[in-house]
This record gives sequence, structure tokens and C-alpha cells, in this order.
Amino acid sequence: MKTTHFENTHDNTPLSIMMLDWIIAFYVMIITSPIFIFKVITLACSKHAVFETLYIHADEKQIAIRLFSQGRFKSLPLFYSVLKGDIGLLGSAFEYAVFDATQDNSRPGILSVEQMQRRMGIQHIKGTSDNPTRLITYIVNIIKCLFSKLVVVSTQLNYPNQFNLLGVNIDNNTMSESVDLLIRSSQSATTKQFAFVNADCLNLAATNSNYRNTVNQCDQVFADGSGIRIACQLHKIGLKDNVNGTDMLPLLCEQAAEQGISLYFLGGKEGTAAEAAANLKKQFPTLNIVGCHHGFLNQANAPKESEQQVIEQINQSGAQILLVGMGAPKQEQWISAHKAELNVGVAVGVGGLFDFFANNVSRAPVAVRQVGMEWVWRLAQEPKRMWKRYVVGNPLFLARILKQKRSSNMSVSPTNTSAAKTNNSASVKQPQPSLSSLGQSTQNKRRWYFFGIKCGQFAKRTFDIVAASILLMLLAPLFVFTALSIRIESKGAIFFSQTRSGRNNQPFTMWKFRSMYIDAEARLEKIKQNNEMQGGVLFKMKKDPRITNVGKLIRKASIDELPQLWNVLIGDMSLVGPRPALPSEVSQYQLSDRRRLGVKPGITCIWQVSGRSDIPFDKQVELDIDYIYQQSLKEDIALLLKTIPAVLLARGAY
Repeated sequence: MKTTHFENTHDNTPLSIMMLDWIIAFYVMIITSPIFIFKVITLACSKHAVFETLYIHADEKQIAIRLFSQGRFKSLPLFYSVLKGDIGLLGSAFEYAVFDATQDNSRPGILSVEQMQRRMGIQHIKGTSDNPTRLITYIVNIIKCLFSKLVVVSTQLNYPNQFNLLGVNIDNNTMSESVDLLIRSSQSATTKQFAFVNADCLNLAATNSNYRNTVNQCDQVFADGSGIRIACQLHKIGLKDNVNGTDMLPLLCEQAAEQGISLYFLGGKEGTAAEAAANLKKQFPTLNIVGCHHGFLNQANAPKESEQQVIEQINQSGAQILLVGMGAPKQEQWISAHKAELNVGVAVGVGGLFDFFANNVSRAPVAVRQVGMEWVWRLAQEPKRMWKRYVVGNPLFLARILKQKRSSNMSVSPTNTSAAKTNNSASVKQPQPSLSSLGQSTQNKRRWYFFGIKCGQFAKRTFDIVAASILLMLLAPLFVFTALSIRIESKGAIFFSQTRSGRNNQPFTMWKFRSMYIDAEARLEKIKQNNEMQGGVLFKMKKDPRITNVGKLIRKASIDELPQLWNVLIGDMSLVGPRPALPSEVSQYQLSDRRRLGVKPGITCIWQVSGRSDIPFDKQVELDIDYIYQQSLKEDIALLLKTIPAVLLARGAY
């Protein structure tokens, strides 16, 4: 049996957190017990050991933590260790070769903020503990860790020193490596140029060859933003860090202050760079910022000052690092055009960096950055200016990345390889056009059609994950209040699970808040004759005697459906789609009705915003089919917005 040893310190975990850990671990063990038993039997019958063991030394005693030795669900036995109190749901990471016990008496956990930040490439961010003492903070951190696992899926990744996305060569550095490189390069006799690129920059590079060539001539190009990380995941590339300018500048200033390296700020509106410099000097008193200048050079509304005069000011200041914030592509092209005239060791394009440190624009909270959603914060702050970059630009970027991935896969296929060899051989004549080539145009159109479908599916799934995760976090207090209300009124489970028919009639378990008494299914046979739904397939009664008082309220407000956000998150459902039917209802479908099973079921759809239960079944099917043929991300967002007044007015809800 495999063993690994770790160290842990004394555990001072609050009782409320330990109780939460125990309750969740207990329910997980109950729900997954069939999987657990199956894994034990399967491994016991194989040549492999059933478990591998990790040993944690705590309070001068040795604690054994077991995992399955291999295969899926390997970490499932960890919940047993949570039940015993040996580890928590959230705590310090223990999956690495060395476990460093921290001074705050931390305990190991299945999830870890440290792992999350490493996964998102922001381990340089400090200040978030793996072992909070407040229950709400503990719960929020667990949700963030789970969300990050959905955003960045663990795969077999390569970690090249450099990779290419949309024609741009990007260097794969950690944040500390990048800062050290800038510090070392500041002593260079000639000016070295560096650049940051994010999803918006790569969209620009895809259509602007001058900008793309300029970036590729830089000494180093840093990967900035969660969009680059997702693109790397799609290409099986492991990105070491999210090297963004906003996180880098304080680290750069700290080292520059220690080593006496001087900086010059060029960019932003009049006074912005100077304000940013003043704020940074408060944080780093010994920092030497030798000059500041706005970035609106040679413009009609700017002070009359030539570019040559500004360059002379920079050179006379003795600056070793020049930060240029004019926005892409202007800043990169300006540095490239004047690099030979500058007497600085390093010149870096930093976009709108000065606005952040001048407090003109607020930075997203750490919690938002930890889950890769900083762009949502920016969009909420400046929707008029940023909507095109994010709402249009992000899906466009993903479409281009998927196209690049498809092209790269085709270029290394055996067929293409052999074709290339044939074309490169001088002894083989080029084949003449044949009748088969006449269908090439049609084939290309089909490829683009299916490529468009794949992009739409990817955009829909991405939207589902992001929206469901945010809603689960925001609605957590409502979940707790609803659960308590249900439990106080009637005995039994808080949640109600039921087998429903998913896409292509595949069964899945759908979750709801329980709105009926425990024996509701047994009572159904007695009241079936009172069905008020036309068509006989669905059963609905306005005054169903099986519904509890709390159930009436949560049904009226559609709160009972909210746990289905979990079904959306794990991929059984979508936010928008035909409502999932019971297998018994599907068995009564006519052949034409089964068309509604062709897509993933959803929480809301057209008939939910058009009258809900007041609409007869055959009309519901027609509306679902209409949605299937016109579905798009835009249509989904529109239906979600229409769902809000439909829920508030509660028309047809019973």
C-alpha cells in the first residue's frame, strides 16, 4: 500500500465549520455509496491495491488518510476522513509532495484556496486564508474553489516555454520570472520591448497584421487574462501564470525600490500618470519615479509638445524602465517606432494600468479575480465602453481559438502529412482537377456550418456555467432560509430528487426544493381524476392537496426550481431549454412530441414566460420546437430576462 507523509499543526477549527463539514460529508457518502462499493469491489478483484494511504502527523499522532489507488472518483474516500474530523472540506493543500504547515494552525482540506489560485494562475495574490474562522467566508471559498474547477478543467497539459495563439508568440512565464526579467533588462544598453496580450489584443492581432508583427518582434510577450488560460486549455497547454500588468506593477515597484531602479510613466489623460505615481510612492516610499507625462501626443486637444520633446524628457530623466499606457495597438507601435531613440533599458506597453492606480477605475475584488471573472466586473463598471470588447469579443475570440485548434489538428493528421509529402516531391506530378473537386465548396460550407453549431454549443455551455455559478453564490442565503422553512413545517428531506428524461431521452436526477408532503407520490393515484391539464400527459391542479404551505409560496415564486442550477452546473440541464419530462410522461408522447427531447432540457423556455401551466401540453410542445429551431445565445439571454417578470407576476404558477 502506497504511503506518503505530511505534517500538520494543531487544529483550532470553529465548531460551526466542523459541523458543516460533517453534514456535507455525510450526505455525499450516502449519495455516492453505490459508487464507493462498486470501486472497492472492482479494485479488490483486480491486481491493484484498493487504497493508497497518506499519513498526516498532528498533535504528535499519526492520522491515515486514504484514497482509491487509481481510476475515477479516486478522492471519494477523503469524505470519510472529513467525517472523522481529520481533514476539512476546505484547507491547506496536501496533494503535493511536501505539505508545509502554516503558522495559523491550518488543517488540510479536500479543496484549497492555494490550489485554486495556482489553477487560475494568480498565486501571487496574497491575503486569502485557506482556513477562515467565519462560516460564511468558509462557504464562499468552497464555492469559489468548485467554480474554478469548472472554469479550468484538469487535463494532461504541456508546459512549453513559448506557444502561439492566433499568430502571436507568447512566452510562458510565472509572475516572478517576468518581474525578474524586467528588473534584469533595465540594465540593458539598448532598449528592450515587452508587451502584455489578452483576448482583446489577440482579436486585434488576428485582423491587424502590423500590430501582430510588432508584438512578435518584442523581446517577451506576457499572457494576460483568463481568456488566454481557457485558450491554452483548449490547446492542451499549461499556462504557468496570469501575468497581468495590474498585479505586476506593485511587485515591480517593490523590487525597483529595493534596487534603486528608476521608472517613467507615459500615458493616460493629463494628471492620471502623476496621480498613479503619487499613490505608488505612498506604498513604496523609496521608489524612484523620475517623470510622468500624458499619452495624448500630437493631438489637437493636448498641450503643444512634440514627440521628440517627450523622448528627450524621458532620456534626460535617467529612467531605466518606461511604462507606456496608450492602449493597444498604439502603445506597442509607438515603442517600436521610437525604440532606437530611447535611452531606457526596458519599454513596456501597459494599457489602462495608470487608471487603476490613480483610482479612476476600481479593481475587481480578490474573490472575483480568483474565479477568473474580472472581465464581468469591468463590464459592469463601464458597460457602454466595454460591451463590445467582452460581449462580442469574448465569443469571437473563442471561435477563433477553436478554428485554430481544428486547423492544427488537421495539419498533423496522417492524410495531410502524406499529402504534404506528395506535394513536396519533385518526381510526382500534381493531380489534375477531378469531378470530386466540384463538391469541395459544398463540403467547406458544411464544415463551417457544423463549426458554427459547435461554437454556439460551446458559448451556451460557457454561459450556463458562468451564470449558474454566480446565481448559486448570490442565492445561497435564500437557499438556507428556504431549507429551514421547509424543515420547520414538515418532516422529511429538504430536497426532492426525481428521475427525468434529458437530451435524447437519457435519464438524469433532477433536484428541487420539496414543496409537497413526503407521501405525495402515494396520494397521486387518488387525485389523478382531478387533473386540470389538457391533454392528459401532464398532471396539474391549482389546489393540489399534497402541497405544503411553504410549498405553495416557493412554487408561486419558482423558488422550488432553484436547486436545478446544480443540474445546470454539472451539465444535465441548461438555463434555457424545454422543461425535463418524467419518463412516464415521455412514454405517452406521440412521435412528433419527441422532438422536444432533441436538446438539453432547461429551467426556463418560451412557454414558461408565456403562461406556464395555463398553456395546454400540445401548445407547450409547439413552443419548445420553436425554441429548438431558433435557439442562440442572444435568444437565451432574452428568455432569461423575460423570465424575471414572469416569476414576479406568477401567472400560471401552481
